[in-house]
Amino acid sequence: MIDKLIKLVRKGIKTVTDPRSKNFTYEISNMLNLAFSMFHLKDSSLSSFREQYSVRAENLKRVYGVEKLPGNIALRESIDEVIPSELQGLFKPQLDLLTKQGVFKERHVLGDFTVISVDGTGHYCSGIKGCPQCMIKNHRNGKTTYYHQLLGAVAVHPNQSTVFPVACEPIVKQDGSTKNDCELNASKRIIPQIRAAMEDKKIIAVFDALYINGPHIKALRKQMMSYIIGSKGQTYVDVQIEGLRKNKQLQNLTWQTEDKKCTANFANELILNGQHQEILVNYFEYFETDKKTGEQTFYSTWITDISITTENIKELVDVARSRWKIENETFNTLKNQGYHLEHNYGHGKKYLATNFAILTFLAFLIDQIAQHLDKDFQDAKAVCKTFKSLWEKIRSVFYLLPTMSMNAIYRFIIKRRQVKMPALE
Repeated sequence: MIDKLIKLVRKGIKTVTDPRSKNFTYEISNMLNLAFSMFHLKDSSLSSFREQYSVRAENLKRVYGVEKLPGNIALRESIDEVIPSELQGLFKPQLDLLTKQGVFKERHVLGDFTVISVDGTGHYCSGIKGCPQCMIKNHRNGKTTYYHQLLGAVAVHPNQSTVFPVACEPIVKQDGSTKNDCELNASKRIIPQIRAAMEDKKIIAVFDALYINGPHIKALRKQMMSYIIGSKGQTYVDVQIEGLRKNKQLQNLTWQTEDKKCTANFANELILNGQHQEILVNYFEYFETDKKTGEQTFYSTWITDISITTENIKELVDVARSRWKIENETFNTLKNQGYHLEHNYGHGKKYLATNFAILTFLAFLIDQIAQHLDKDFQDAKAVCKTFKSLWEKIRSVFYLLPTMSMNAIYRFIIKRRQVKMPALE
């Protein structure tokens, strides 16, 4: 399976438009194959990749299609020119494969919805080096911080550990703008991306309280997407809820687990706010209480366009709480479990930092699909115990032995083989 996924990446890279106008020595596909291989192998830096290139050259060519090693400047300047939307399109063939394998159907919630969690994170920050697309923060002490962020959209499931990135939108200064970009602006760009990547699937998108506004909800409606959005209080919805609470008109469901008492209150058809009275939303809140101590251990509130009943409220709560998987299973993994998302592989003058971040997300998507579908990957992970150990073992085998495929490396790890060294005379 993993080799098929890598071949899909290589096939997609061949369609990326070469933005360079001058004569060039290296094909843009070679540059992108090289960058993707670096992120998929989880090399800690471009210099580390270069140091090991001569030993790994044949394997890099066979597995990833890397033909030549360009200089650092040539590599970075070339990828710096690539329009990010060209790389964003590389996600869809992988997602189409998941559809053909029936994976999304197996992960349906609330009938036949696929859950997409959306949130932002940073991936570049410097007090020294900036670019025209950098957002800027001026501090009171006179110092300046330059930074890049991105908005990620990830297919999640309340009861499954694997997550599948479906879109990745940079939060950077837009061309010609003098103002910083923001998550809300980026959401206007990523929502059509999500729809294009997921085509005709029924989507329920999950957001935090930043997105509880009329224009955002209308943008979701335009793309035929349902939603669950966090609510932190002090909104017109909450004013209506307090009225219903005083009159004891909130609907209620209580259930228990082994150690917790769970309570959900809800109401349907509330006005979003005075400015958008035509938008009706449904509200639910959820409490968890420790049975032994009586202490409240969790509380949160949300709005949704899904009609709420006593039959679906428990699942709605599970789906709403799955939003945190983009933080825990996605951003945390990319920053702390070998993908080096926040490491500066190169900043560039246009799109380099953004394109490197997109390729990192793509490498992560490939691994998540392999984790979900590839038996060799699963068995190799079981042998290595941790992902960090697995990545280290893969790099070691890739460095030491000729290989025709990544699956061959997984099988080598599974069989716990050792390289036989010639005996000393």
